Amino acid sequence: MNLLFITPSVPYPPHTGGQLRSWHLLRYLATKGKVTLISIGRPGQYETVMPELKRYCANVFLADPKKFESAKEVTGLTSVRVRLQKLLRLQPWLLDHFVDPEILKQIKLAKPEEQDLIVIRFAGMSYYFLNEKEYRGLFGKMLVDIDDVSTIVRERALKQMGPGYRKMWSTCDLILLKHYYRKFRNTAVCFVSSVRDADYLVKNRMAHKTFVIPNVFEVNGRKLTSPQNVRDPEILFCGMLSYPPNQDAVSFFADAVFPRIREEIPNAHFTIVGMHAPEKMVRLWKRPGITVAGYVPSMEPYYEKAALAAVPLLNGGGTRIKILEAMAYERPVVSTSVGAEGLEVTEGENILIADHPELFARKCIALIRNPEMRRQIAANAYQLVKEKYDVGVFHKSMDDVFEYVATGKEKEDQTA
Repeated sequence: MNLLFITPSVPYPPHTGGQLRSWHLLRYLATKGKVTLISIGRPGQYETVMPELKRYCANVFLADPKKFESAKEVTGLTSVRVRLQKLLRLQPWLLDHFVDPEILKQIKLAKPEEQDLIVIRFAGMSYYFLNEKEYRGLFGKMLVDIDDVSTIVRERALKQMGPGYRKMWSTCDLILLKHYYRKFRNTAVCFVSSVRDADYLVKNRMAHKTFVIPNVFEVNGRKLTSPQNVRDPEILFCGMLSYPPNQDAVSFFADAVFPRIREEIPNAHFTIVGMHAPEKMVRLWKRPGITVAGYVPSMEPYYEKAALAAVPLLNGGGTRIKILEAMAYERPVVSTSVGAEGLEVTEGENILIADHPELFARKCIALIRNPEMRRQIAANAYQLVKEKYDVGVFHKSMDDVFEYVATGKEKEDQTA
């Protein structure tokens, strides 16, 4: 079987949650046939990882959109003109990074019409297949992984905006984005990371057939010792820091939660790990007790020291691999409801959930002060990941997708 796999970033090394999902998919697809990979990436930047990619791919095409090198934020009349042009093309601005001649060029080189199946990671990477006339005959071959439903993210963000220019344009963009998402009804299969997202796509007539492919984290027998130094407890946050919901989460914790913790535990420390931190994130390092570590080659030393992981997300979509990662490293998690949504977690058993900053702080303090509570919640969380979110679960769920594609039949619990 010839398989075309398209991703918004090079899957290896899997530094982010999105890359990790792409990496699991790539390795799975390689067991099904000959894989041709298209990713956004600069060829010279990835020469060192190409041998690893070639273990799973027969061909690799990297799209290098030059416009990203010199792209600058536009304001004023230029911004209005650009937005109006996109409005006339019915193009949501959230698709900016996926509409570029270099991407289309690599798609043409990969000859999608000769592929048996086309698997696309992320809704935006489907743009040319949904909009170019020459590819509309390929809808029946398309399997689209919409693990982060952008319309949910936009709806949530709009609720938090006051009236004004920004809300007006965001409302227009949401309308265009919903119009774009409804084109996925023509594809063979869409899959998402949670039942909630699957129900949303069906309810809003954005998908014909949906499957739930959960985000997973490879447990692989990980066992860390409990942190010994609870007199200087570490609270850990990790995530791609260029992602706005992660920026909002860090700001919320640093401004509203962490000061309350420091009032009672003056030696508490908050460590932020993640790539592409904007200046406003880097400046947090000037505050007492906060470290912005940026990119690190391995998370294990950070989890080794951590008393708990904080996931104070206020917006965004999908399910949080950062929660699964912390659980796989046997560290207790305190999360908001948004952070934990879509995961089969139970408050007080394998996670602590709080949305108000005072309650969030109180639950972090309780974990720091109670080693038995930390141990029990972490042990329960580790067992949850092993049973429901390890790599084997991902493979089994993908087997159901391929069975449906091959036979038109599906298991009853996968019907959407």
